Amino acid sequence: MVDRARRWIAAGAALAALATAAVVPSAAAAQDFSSGGPNWYMDAMKLAPIHDAGITGEGVTIAVFDGGLYLESPTLQDADIEVPDFDACHDPLDYAPTQYEELQHGTSVTSLIVGNGTSEGGEGPKGIAPDVDILYYGALQGGDSLGQSPYTCKAPFEDFLDDAVSRGADIVTMSGGTNFLVEELAEGAYEGVARALRAGVVIVTGLPNNDDVWANELDTANGVISVASVDATAAPAKKRHSEEEMADPNTDVTAPGIGVAGVGFNDTWGMTTWQGNSAAAPLVAGLIALGMQKWPDATAAQLTQSLIHNTGSTPHELERSDRFGYGIVNATRFIAEDPTQYPDENPLFVEGRSPSFDAVYNPPSPTPTAEPVAPQESRLPMVLVSLAIVAVLALAAVAGVIILIVIIVKRRRRVPDQD
Repeated sequence: MVDRARRWIAAGAALAALATAAVVPSAAAAQDFSSGGPNWYMDAMKLAPIHDAGITGEGVTIAVFDGGLYLESPTLQDADIEVPDFDACHDPLDYAPTQYEELQHGTSVTSLIVGNGTSEGGEGPKGIAPDVDILYYGALQGGDSLGQSPYTCKAPFEDFLDDAVSRGADIVTMSGGTNFLVEELAEGAYEGVARALRAGVVIVTGLPNNDDVWANELDTANGVISVASVDATAAPAKKRHSEEEMADPNTDVTAPGIGVAGVGFNDTWGMTTWQGNSAAAPLVAGLIALGMQKWPDATAAQLTQSLIHNTGSTPHELERSDRFGYGIVNATRFIAEDPTQYPDENPLFVEGRSPSFDAVYNPPSPTPTAEPVAPQESRLPMVLVSLAIVAVLALAAVAGVIILIVIIVKRRRRVPDQD
């Protein structure tokens, strides 16, 4: 296993290189794809030949955890989307089409996975894995720290994970978080993460945009792929309210996420652009779905290994930085390389964090419960029955003897005396 705790030490030795040539795995030739419009990520990730080869995510299920969803958006038509019902959550479909603030984020995230390329204005977001099945959960509705929003979802976080696993999700992606959910994050949620990882589910999350008010409840969870974003020139994202480049010690990989296609952000359902780590996470989730279809024998851990080993445009040793993680994802290399060549061990674990590696992959066996022993029936009734039978037989024998004696005596009395 590539110990994520050790990687911080390796990263320190590589910082000088990462500032120059070693950034190449992350910033891959720094070609500018911005001329491709809001769907520039399709060209940057060279997805057309992958799709043309029939690798579209078919047969893979991605669970999306987000806010409201405008299912009538043109870009989502013909997509296979299921929305499970949760009593403790507002229905993520129960919004007016004009409630853009509640709908734009989740709808745009989903569009980056399965969008058909249209919108009310004509062109729209193109999905990276258009044929995957989507399980959509409104887990991030509301968002106020006190949970007082009429749309706040108060279902335990682990319930979503457990439900997604039970419904056959292969990947879970979450772009965002709330202070409310962070406050509620407890050992139960980590146990839910452990169960999902143990079931072979890949979990992807978008890192917080550093100066935002919300916090992500999965960015410190072990085994989770934490994603940051880059723009069309492979430059890392900047903090939302400053020109400082974002850097996060939890970054695992980076992906396109600045100025990408979205809907609802201009108060119409025509295409617009949006940005942030929220947009990068679904692209990574979709890419992993493509890998699952291409390499069905690979495990979730091996696919994670392949993702971090095959960043950038050329082979390289594992190196990471807080800005790029292990590098910018490379769809061509990720799809081309057989993941089964890598160890079947999730490489994204930090000692001291939850869930621990052993809690996920070596859980203690449950203490067997001794089966109750049926109480032995008393032998006394059988003894009494036996004695009764013996007594009856004895009495019968005595009675028989008496009858025989009586008969003999009577016969003797009838015989006459002889001289």
